[in-house]
Amino acid sequence: MRFKEIIGQKELKTKLISLVNARRISHTQLFVGPQGSGNLALAVAFSQYINCLNPLEDDSCGECASCIKFEKLIHPDLHFTIPTISPIKKSNELAEEWREEFLKNPYLNDFDWLNTLDTKANKQGNITADECRDIIHRLALTSYEAKYKTQIIWQPELLVKEGNILLKLLEEPPVGTLIILVGSNTEKILPTILSRAQTIKIPKLLDEEISSALIQFHQCDYQKASDIARLSDGNYNMALSLLQSGHDGYFERYSVWMRCCFAGKVDELQKWVDEINETGREYVKNFMGYTSQMMRAAFIYKYGDAKLLRVNAEELAFITKFSAFINQDNLSAILQSLDEAVNQAERNANVKILFLNLSLYIGGQLKHAPKYA
Repeated sequence: MRFKEIIGQKELKTKLISLVNARRISHTQLFVGPQGSGNLALAVAFSQYINCLNPLEDDSCGECASCIKFEKLIHPDLHFTIPTISPIKKSNELAEEWREEFLKNPYLNDFDWLNTLDTKANKQGNITADECRDIIHRLALTSYEAKYKTQIIWQPELLVKEGNILLKLLEEPPVGTLIILVGSNTEKILPTILSRAQTIKIPKLLDEEISSALIQFHQCDYQKASDIARLSDGNYNMALSLLQSGHDGYFERYSVWMRCCFAGKVDELQKWVDEINETGREYVKNFMGYTSQMMRAAFIYKYGDAKLLRVNAEELAFITKFSAFINQDNLSAILQSLDEAVNQAERNANVKILFLNLSLYIGGQLKHAPKYA
């Protein structure tokens, strides 16, 4: 993975390269950024650049023996720790599957990864105590050929009490070792881990960066790429999902849904639920993300600066009226219910039951919460 293959993040790439050239490489780093920002891809590109035998001014060469192995994720001194599902306990048991999925999509999230595993177990990933001990043993060994033996720990949020096993290693790793933790939410990472890592903050991608990538790599027309970029809200992985599952008709479906929720007519809601049940689980997840965006947009229109809105004319016309039913009391409750619904959808919940319950709940929030001027 070379820096030039990563979408956007120009300033951050320059910063990472300057750290290497100034020999200010912290032995333990945390690359933290929202999903789809490229935090994992940047960690791999950074470690490849550090170990490149003939580095260029702004990137790894991509041609030396080290780069070739890094780009295939087969370098003997590049190690990954990834979430696994019981009864699988260690990342090395899934090395081949991981290489295939990462090379296919370096912007994948944990749900995408866990969903590829051929198991009927609970889809909640974890990093086990056995895995942590394996990391310590692995990094205690002498490197084969690289300047830095690199350990990338993806989703450190999953290190709860198990993370304490790694504290001494994170504070004082062996000489010539680079540990990169790649996460999305510092609030879910143990404070004792945060205090031992240099944090590199990765911003979400800009709309124009996502739309340009969709046009260049996926032959999207300009309007479709722009619409997808706006809906993905800086998340390139979501943009790819929207491209594959389809995003047309979101607004029409959303506006009909809100009217049905407010009216509380079960027959109409049941018809709407039956229709969305036919769209597929990925569409359902992305649609609920779009719904959350529209709820926030209505709140901003009512209480904030309308210049901050990222909506088209049709959406603006709707939220102008709909914002009357959104306020400080019910927005948080509705957004939380949508987040919970996404989690349930990822855990293979029954879509019909899920949306019917969600619809009745949202309808109650819209009708009964007090309204503010």
